[in-house]
Amino acid sequence: MAKKIFFNKEYLLELLKLNFQYKIIKDDIFDSVIELDDRTAYRFCLTTNSYYLVDRYGLRLFGRFRTFNHRNYSLNQGLFLIETNGGEITNNNLPVQLYSSYPFIYEGKKKIIFIDGNDTPNIITNTFKKLVANNKNPQEYILNVVHKDGSQWEHYFEFMASEIFIKKGYFTDIQLPWSYHGKPDFGIYNHKLIGILKSVNLIENGALILELSALRLFNKKKNFEKGKSSASKTDYEFIVGEVKTTQKKSQILEYLKTGLCFKAYEFMPNKKEKESYCGLIKIDSENRIIVDSSPVNPYFDKDKSNKDLEWFEDYIKIHLLGNLSLEELRKLMKKSLNQSKLTFQNIIKLVQALDFNEIIEVIENGI
Repeated sequence: MAKKIFFNKEYLLELLKLNFQYKIIKDDIFDSVIELDDRTAYRFCLTTNSYYLVDRYGLRLFGRFRTFNHRNYSLNQGLFLIETNGGEITNNNLPVQLYSSYPFIYEGKKKIIFIDGNDTPNIITNTFKKLVANNKNPQEYILNVVHKDGSQWEHYFEFMASEIFIKKGYFTDIQLPWSYHGKPDFGIYNHKLIGILKSVNLIENGALILELSALRLFNKKKNFEKGKSSASKTDYEFIVGEVKTTQKKSQILEYLKTGLCFKAYEFMPNKKEKESYCGLIKIDSENRIIVDSSPVNPYFDKDKSNKDLEWFEDYIKIHLLGNLSLEELRKLMKKSLNQSKLTFQNIIKLVQALDFNEIIEVIENGI
């Protein structure tokens, strides 16, 4: 029988240590904390309600770099559109902007503090003050408030699912852009760009799509070892995922019926057996995460998938362009489109005019 989920930090620490071999270290203020490299810590903050302790209010990245809510070309507030003047983008959430204020986000190991509670603002303030009072550098820490009522736990499981498939050599995404009923919790993609990014040493295995806008900032200090990733085919595959912490049913079948998805997974920790139409990610009695493989979607529609691929490629190009500054984007727009006005419409045109190699060239060498 699967072990009952206990919504506390001890259980979360156990899952992360056991299944991902993250290092738990003893901290003289906060007892047990998890130490992560800068990039994994960044992904943790992109997928969960966690806070870089930049001040007594904290800095949250969750939702900051979104681009589309639907699988169309309506760009939303997030990575690019923050302030406009006469239709032209004048302020943004681009990672290069974040780096100018908080470069430490992209450098050095981070200690993740988990604190049980619900009063997040006060916990952030008290944690920051405690670090300063004890002559600790708050920049080395990230805070996550663990809600014992189970809220926020879907985000932890989304992070875990994402990390599992990144290691296998896939792109992953959370809270997917979606044009049908509901909103899938996570997505897994196989695409030729993965091989291209690995060949130029920008990623090791796979990547979270939201981190693609910071490839330039995570500089290439080392050559990645050749990964043992399983996503080696270049055919486009879109795998949809749904997380349920305690519920016994998910919407996964509705997502499959759209025909877009090649496969699907439910992440339901206490579920014992997978359904005939999808895979299952579960937690066994020893707290080990088990992935039961998915069959091919019985409703899969190749024509719909090919159409979705066109949108998906533009979606990841948008995130790749997020590595550039506004000034670089203007120069690239002038060069590629003979346009100088940085508008939403021109960003979409720029994405559709460039191929992956052209964007990667600018990321690596500037313009």
